[in-house]
Amino acid sequence: MDKFTKLDLNSITSNNRMNIFNCILEAKEINRAVIAKKVGLSIPAVMSITDDLIQKGIIYVIGKGKSSGGKRPELLAVVPDRFFFVGVDVGRTSVRVVVMNNCRDVVYKVSKPTESVEPDELINQITEMTMESINESKFPLDRVVGIGVAMPGLIERGTGRVIFSPNFGWNNIALQDELKKHLPFNVLVENANRALVIGEIKNTQPNPTSCIVGVNLGYGIGSAIVLPNGLYYGVSGTSGEIGHIIVENHGSYCSCGNYGCIESIASGEAIAREARIAIANKIQSSVLEKCEGDLKKIDAKMVFDAAKEGDHLAQSIVEKAADYIGKGLAITINMLDPEQIILCGGLTLSGDFFIDMIKKRYPSIRCLCRRKC
Repeated sequence: MDKFTKLDLNSITSNNRMNIFNCILEAKEINRAVIAKKVGLSIPAVMSITDDLIQKGIIYVIGKGKSSGGKRPELLAVVPDRFFFVGVDVGRTSVRVVVMNNCRDVVYKVSKPTESVEPDELINQITEMTMESINESKFPLDRVVGIGVAMPGLIERGTGRVIFSPNFGWNNIALQDELKKHLPFNVLVENANRALVIGEIKNTQPNPTSCIVGVNLGYGIGSAIVLPNGLYYGVSGTSGEIGHIIVENHGSYCSCGNYGCIESIASGEAIAREARIAIANKIQSSVLEKCEGDLKKIDAKMVFDAAKEGDHLAQSIVEKAADYIGKGLAITINMLDPEQIILCGGLTLSGDFFIDMIKKRYPSIRCLCRRKC
């Protein structure tokens, strides 16, 4: 560490620096002339930035490339363990922590059940799991650039304040500020769906040319809209709430306060609830065996597993969910005409089973793809 100049966020976050860094990361090894062509900068500008990144230990010279007649060019690569990022996914049923190095390789991950939805207790759990993950990864604390926390609900842009989270029953909780008090790092709190979709797009399609919609089908149903210049938030920061499109008049009550939202009918929580109610009313299903007779244990995975095995009740519940999710996707396509819709989340873990069910009901949905889980 001592041989490098001080590492701070300004070292890696300006647009030109990030473009050059990402170019090197994607190529794995590359020379400055090629970088200049790819990012649209002059060679002197690229040299200045890459020299600074080398001095800070973020990239390094790994050798010489092939010559086309002159001096053999230096090849640059990213230093994997120069700094690390921590990602925290806060879910209603579990909290997951992932530590990634400079090359975006996962070096440590852990998942534990969500112990409580009370703000103070959940903040303590996030803090403890984060510090345990960093300690288990066995690298110096000063190499942690920051912590990104994905939280369900309406998050105030910039402040990371949870204005409203129906899954947790939170109102006006200063999550980002509280975590900063507990953790000695930079902390950024973002809406879980936006964080998930941005991460997925960066892994699969770093430069969207038009509109991409990501839909998270899990305990709840959320989504995010990504344009070429980044996330689209809308005036109030509530854009992309596909899960709260009302598709059934006088339907089930939704945690948002409305009735008949897609989330209240077709989310993982809704699917499990439908199965519990049906089995409690003496409808035969293999789900009862899967939950060992305890209806409280029923989750969406059990219902999906039973549906794939041919269970009639489970199939009817999953087909209903596919129908309503398909309606929401069709509305989204008609409104936005996106380049692509990426589906992710727990309900997609059944492979193409559920996606094919949606496509069969709505053959006009052609831009659909599943996240490779």
